[in-house]
Amino acid sequence: MNIEKSVNKEDFFDVTGIRYIENRFRLLEEVSGGKSSTSFFGIDELTGNSVFVKLSIFPRSELEAARFRNEARFLKEQEWANRIIKKTPSYISHGELFQGKILYLVTEKIEGQLLSDWLAKNFHKANLAERLLLAYRVFGAAEHFGQFTTHHDLHPGNIMLLDEDIDLHTEVPDYKVIILDWGQSHSKLEAAYAGENDDIAIIHNGMGREITASFYNLPPETFMDRNRDGSEYNKYDSWAMGLLLYKLITGDNLFNFDNIGQFAEAMRHIEMDIEHKVKTIEKYTGKKTLILQGLLYHLLVKEPRERMFIQIARNVLWHIIVEEFEPDNVAMVARYLRDPLGFKEVKWKHFESDPLARFY
Repeated sequence: MNIEKSVNKEDFFDVTGIRYIENRFRLLEEVSGGKSSTSFFGIDELTGNSVFVKLSIFPRSELEAARFRNEARFLKEQEWANRIIKKTPSYISHGELFQGKILYLVTEKIEGQLLSDWLAKNFHKANLAERLLLAYRVFGAAEHFGQFTTHHDLHPGNIMLLDEDIDLHTEVPDYKVIILDWGQSHSKLEAAYAGENDDIAIIHNGMGREITASFYNLPPETFMDRNRDGSEYNKYDSWAMGLLLYKLITGDNLFNFDNIGQFAEAMRHIEMDIEHKVKTIEKYTGKKTLILQGLLYHLLVKEPRERMFIQIARNVLWHIIVEEFEPDNVAMVARYLRDPLGFKEVKWKHFESDPLARFY
């Protein structure tokens, strides 16, 4: 029986009778998957713990398969970092079925609330301070420059909020946010040392040849030469964080694109659109208007080389939240944003309470 030809994806599980992976992980409930995967909640029969199982059924190309395997590799390697600050789901297992026709990844099931759900249910109940604290937490969880890895698909549907309090003064901050779905992630550093048949090399060579991530967070460099030298690749996610910060401030999307043509057309006047819309946040931000406008401008820069790193933006949010930094002088804001960590014009009360800043 040729399963691939005779079975539709929708009834695959009924026909094959697959209900267990590795005779250990039992599939219980199908959940919405991505564009190239199907996902299930399940249970680990060995431990009794709930799990999340992601399947790539009949990958359409070697690039799609490479991305799936790369996500599994990344999450497995991230386990050491999770012991310090947990930012990703804990890896459990991965492998293949039917000679590679099905790829699977098993992680812990994260119990929390998607940011997209929080925005729909709680935005209008939360004040600006609460929403900025949420932005700080998400920025902290999203920064992966230390591993030279960019997520490439950061949006509210891939961000899980844990229902736990955070300590803004601890020496090792735990942001209580988990970043999901690393299937589009990329590391230019690893690709530089990879063999031509390695998954990360396949992904790197496929960059810029197709768009599989959400239109929501595509940065202007989507149509930039991917072979151009420079360090801008590690600021790809900063654009998405700028869009998210705007949404957490206003409740609205900065842009709405229904198709790639609309996105391409918008890039012709993107800078004017950003300037106009960022000016309008003053009705939400009060005394924090100038510093938040400046932060948005530094994240939403069309030229990626000039864009602010997420790590630095997180520290700016920390100064706004903890130090109550609300400058009313445009020139001071400009000087501060040139070097937030080295700014000496203000005597900080708590800055040393965030010691990780000095390492970023």
